[in-house]
Amino acid sequence: MEAGGLPLELWRMILAYLHLPDLGRCSLVCRAWYELILSLDSTRWRQLCLGCTECRHPNWPNQPDVEPESWREAFKQHYLASKTWTKNALDLESSICFSLFRRRRERRTLSVGPGREFDSLGSALAMASLYDRIVLFPGVYEEQGEIILKVPVEIVGQGKLGEVALLASIDQHCSTTRLCNLVFTPAWFSPIMYKTTSGHVQFDNCNFENGHIQVHGPGTCQVKFCTFKNTHIFLHTVPLCVLENCEFVGSENNSVTVEGHPSADKNWAYKYLLGLIKSSPTFLPTEDSDFLMSLDLESRDQAWSPKTCDIVIEGSQSPTSPASSSPKPGSKAGSQEAEVGSDGERVAQTPDSSDGGLSPSGEDEDEDQLMYRLSYQVQGPRPVLGGSFLGPPLPGASIQLPSCLVLNSLQQELQKDKEAMALANSVQGCLIRKCLFRDGKGGVFVCSHGRAKMEGNIFRNLTYAVRCIHNSKIIMLRNDIYRCRASGIFLRLEGGGLIAGNNIYHNAEAGVDIRKKSNPLILCNQIHHGLRSGIVVLGNGKGIIRNNQIFSNKEAGIYILYHGNPVSWDPVCHPSSSMGQTVINAVRVVPEGETHSD
Repeated sequence: MEAGGLPLELWRMILAYLHLPDLGRCSLVCRAWYELILSLDSTRWRQLCLGCTECRHPNWPNQPDVEPESWREAFKQHYLASKTWTKNALDLESSICFSLFRRRRERRTLSVGPGREFDSLGSALAMASLYDRIVLFPGVYEEQGEIILKVPVEIVGQGKLGEVALLASIDQHCSTTRLCNLVFTPAWFSPIMYKTTSGHVQFDNCNFENGHIQVHGPGTCQVKFCTFKNTHIFLHTVPLCVLENCEFVGSENNSVTVEGHPSADKNWAYKYLLGLIKSSPTFLPTEDSDFLMSLDLESRDQAWSPKTCDIVIEGSQSPTSPASSSPKPGSKAGSQEAEVGSDGERVAQTPDSSDGGLSPSGEDEDEDQLMYRLSYQVQGPRPVLGGSFLGPPLPGASIQLPSCLVLNSLQQELQKDKEAMALANSVQGCLIRKCLFRDGKGGVFVCSHGRAKMEGNIFRNLTYAVRCIHNSKIIMLRNDIYRCRASGIFLRLEGGGLIAGNNIYHNAEAGVDIRKKSNPLILCNQIHHGLRSGIVVLGNGKGIIRNNQIFSNKEAGIYILYHGNPVSWDPVCHPSSSMGQTVINAVRVVPEGETHSD
């Protein structure tokens, strides 16, 4: 482009009328033209991205009002992802000699609809060849029998989403398929709308209503920009499935079930999905982005000693517990009223919470009732938190922590813990990211050695968000979990994994409920404003609880009972503004019969 040419504003106005192939050709002319095409990001590239019927806003459904960093890059990523299903299209000939001379066959487009070439999807599939494109024009298509996909095809709805409705039960027997811009509802004879046992299926910009989707290993699936209304996705022994930018609404059971250990037998799409995941930006939070409270990190003249947390076993004599900490005769362990100590400070009694006894599953604990209570001693000046240490901070007072109790960011914690870093970066089973789960019973259910990873999702107005049982593993990074009618995260029967950088608040029961030998790693979470306790550990539950912010819960920050045995270090204390209780986020519970030492 010469300097004496048209002004850049006029060039941008002219180029805004070009279609995608022409923009690509113009970008190859020279560097100046390439930079000019890039400068159209907020105009022409934005228009192309939002005008594409195969995708929605790049930040839908969680942040539809937030602009992406680059519209061109978002459009590029979607275009590349939409081609994943054809990556094995060259594997058509067994002879290398013939493959050198053959000409690539052009894909046909088959039209289905009133007055078109075919009047039903079944008749079009009967005439389809490898990788043909079947276009369904606006209308309702009801198939009276099960549709069996025997050859790889692409099925696309014409027009806006919702104009093409498909009432069918589809069973995929081919290596790959893509479905786009369709509304699925189950046929009259089966609640299963789609299933595959070995191939790869890709759903883009579809709606699913009142049915089931089943994927069995070594089958894989990739789902983007889809809405699931009262629809259940069942993934059994899948090596890898990806659910991105999806909305799950009004589930009567679990929205997503991941069952069984990932299959060692992997289909052709596994490596492409894995490469697509690794090339996408990470969701690990940046430093100092994890905190809701404004913390002044300057140290005071006298800091707290980290070795001031004692364990008192209620109803029994511990050889290491001080005599002054034992409960008074006749006092009730479940009393929620605060007593006044000899030094004039309020000492909050541990409430007789039913966090350990109530759960959606209705499980009963058979262990003897043995409840642990955390007593504390404060060293240093009393008004260290802008008021009484045990009471809520005064209005307008800043909350200040001594330097020895400064929390690390999630990135710092992962850098010093290589095992946690490897766990955070691993991907197995099902990857769910940037999805919205709302107004239903359950979010994600992982069972029977299943594996699931959840990043950047929102779980709200559910009975529970995530449930992990039977030797399963979950990885949860930077999710929002709030307004659950029970606990946010349940772990049972040796469930485990990594729960890090999440914001868990306003739940009716515990934020995290750990039972029956479950042993998760809980790092750098915010667990606050719960209607019960922050974290509950009981029934031989374990876990490592480190560098979390647990505050403003109506009951205990960490509630340990019925032989719960978590372990943690880097002790941190925060005030509970609702009940005047100290929330201690660094505890090792000593089981009955063992000795306790700092």
